[in-house]
Amino acid sequence: MATEPIPALQFQQTSSRRTALPALTGVRFFAAFYVVLSHSLPWLAMRFRMPWPARIFLSNGYLAVAMFFLLSGFILAYTYDGQISGSSNRARFWEARFARIYPVYLLSLVLAYWFERGLHIKTQLAVLTMTQAWNPLSPETVGAWNYPAWTLSVEAFFYLVFPFVLPFISRRTTVALRWIGIACLVVIVFGHTPWEGLQNRESLDSAGSLIPLPVWRLPEFLLGVVLGLYFLRTDSFRQKPSRPVTVALAVAGILLALSLPLGKWVSLVIIPCAVLIYELARANNWLATILSARWMVLLGGASYAIYLLQFPVRAWTRTLFQRFPPSLQPLSAPLTPLILILFSIAVFRFWEEPARRALRTWLDRFSSHGNPTSASRGR
Repeated sequence: MATEPIPALQFQQTSSRRTALPALTGVRFFAAFYVVLSHSLPWLAMRFRMPWPARIFLSNGYLAVAMFFLLSGFILAYTYDGQISGSSNRARFWEARFARIYPVYLLSLVLAYWFERGLHIKTQLAVLTMTQAWNPLSPETVGAWNYPAWTLSVEAFFYLVFPFVLPFISRRTTVALRWIGIACLVVIVFGHTPWEGLQNRESLDSAGSLIPLPVWRLPEFLLGVVLGLYFLRTDSFRQKPSRPVTVALAVAGILLALSLPLGKWVSLVIIPCAVLIYELARANNWLATILSARWMVLLGGASYAIYLLQFPVRAWTRTLFQRFPPSLQPLSAPLTPLILILFSIAVFRFWEEPARRALRTWLDRFSSHGNPTSASRGR
């Protein structure tokens, strides 16, 4: 899943004029935890009488993935516009993305392996290479090993095409950007890509299932790219008047769309999601202030681990609690979210970030051996 903070700017000439967008890091925690809560719906429904809007809201937690794809496109476009041209820069981008996502991805597979030891070797290879969602003829591999990892397979496809897509879209006029954004919205809303994409992993009965899942979800990512480029051209370097009403309407629109029985038309949620991401990037509003707080940025940084580790942490917590006295075993389910958050913060601080830096250092040295001039290039 494309659940990533804004990566460090890679070139000296742009680092001085593009500021960090901490609110977009903070909001990732709520999106990731929404997914975690949605997977807790069966447990909650068995123990509490839930009003139907709350039940619908929790059942729609998978739609946070669409927001992650949108957010990923926005952040990457904002960070890398004007910086990717030529094969060497594309390679450096892919190196940075690999170092960013693979350490936690691999950790999630290691922790989940005890519970998924019977997988076929082809399925294991597909998951290890992050291509499990690329083959529409093998829908059974999409959620294999660690179910949430299918979104990282989709993100890997986005990363593959991004260095070619960004320069093309970046050369369009501002008016053209608007039309491309509208076209993406039309495909997402009327194609029901957030809803259909999830359903299509189950079977090959619908026409949309003939399209590999990453391609089907590409409009969500491209909409984020367009928004990021549009933001750079219109709002990133100007005095920005506060628009608190717009932010409140976007939040209300998201909550309303996710709490009503809309069926496939829940894809409409992408519209207020796009508005919210754009407004949080502008930063001059009450919600951006809250999400930019230090503790929220920390939780947002840990959100990638929260999302990917939710299933192995739940499985290991349940297994460990079985060794406790019977009176304590029911505490396993309600304590799992807290354990997951604390463990993910530790993973973020002591595994994800150190591993990313170590991988980047190793890749720098590897590149310098392969290309004598690469050691002097800014990264």
